[in-house]
Amino acid sequence: MGYFTPFISTNDSVKLNGREREDVDIGDAGYRLVPQIISNDSRQSTLYIRLLNEKYFYKEININMGCPSGTVTSKKKGSGLIKDPEYLDEFLDGLFKELDGFEKEGFEVPDISIKTRIGYYSESEYRGLLDVFLRYPVKQFIIHPRSRNEFYNGKVHLEEFSLMYDELKKCSGVVYNGDVKSKEDYELITERFPELDGVMVGRGLLSDPGLARKIKGGKGAKWSEYLEYMESLLDEYASEIGSAKNVLAKMKDLWNFANIYFTGNEKGYKEMCKATTIETYRVCMRQFIKNSDIVV
Repeated sequence: MGYFTPFISTNDSVKLNGREREDVDIGDAGYRLVPQIISNDSRQSTLYIRLLNEKYFYKEININMGCPSGTVTSKKKGSGLIKDPEYLDEFLDGLFKELDGFEKEGFEVPDISIKTRIGYYSESEYRGLLDVFLRYPVKQFIIHPRSRNEFYNGKVHLEEFSLMYDELKKCSGVVYNGDVKSKEDYELITERFPELDGVMVGRGLLSDPGLARKIKGGKGAKWSEYLEYMESLLDEYASEIGSAKNVLAKMKDLWNFANIYFTGNEKGYKEMCKATTIETYRVCMRQFIKNSDIVV
C-alpha cells in the first residue's frame, strides 16, 4: 500500500513552501509515500524531481495530469496537459531529455509515474493520449477513466480503460482509479483487470474510513470508530489551521462525501452544518453520528 502527497505546483523558484516541506519530509514513517507534482514546464518539473530525490531521497515522483479543476487546467496543468496531445508530447520529450542529461552528470533519476484521465473533452481521446504515452519510459500510469469535462460525474468508461490497460501493461505498470466505493467495486475491477499494479482509492476512503479493512475481508466501521475518526480530524485541523471558519469548511467538505452513509437524522445533519464554532460543531457532530443509522 502506498500514499501520494497533495500535489506540489512547480515554479521558477524551485523551492517548497512550508506545507509542501511538511508533506514530503516524513523521515522513516514506515509507509511508502510518493510526492506528486503538477506542472506545465518540463524544466521546472525536472528540477523539482531532482530536489525531491537529492534532498528527501524519493525514488519515485508522480506527475499529476488528472486534476480537473478549472483554476488548474486554465494554466495547462493537471488535466490541462492532456488537452493537446502535441503539447503533452513536447512536455514529456523535454522532461525525459532533461532527466537523461542529469543522469549523464551522475544524478540518480527516480522512477516517473503519471496520473491521468482518458481525455479532456471526451473519453474517445484515449487513443491520442496512448500514442504519446507509449513513447516514453514511464514506470506506472494511474488512470481515472473519465474525461476532464466529466469531472466526477456519470459512469466510468471501463471499455476505454481496458484498451489503455491492454497496451500500457506491456511496458508499464497500470493502476486503476475511480468510483471504488465498496468491496464489490474493488473486486469487480481486480477480477476484470488481474494484471493491475493496484487500485487507488480516494473519495471512497473519505466516505468510508473502514473501506480498506472491508476490502481485506474485515468489518465496516462502527459508529464509535467513525466518531473517533471525525473528532481526530477536527482536532488536527484546529491545530494546523486555527481559524474556526476554515476548520469547519474543511469538515463540511468531508461530510459531503461521508453523509451518504448516515440516514434517519436529516435534522441533526442540518444542525451540524449550521454550527459556527468548533465546540458547537463537535457537540452537533457527536449527536448526529450517535443518532443516525450508519450503513457502511
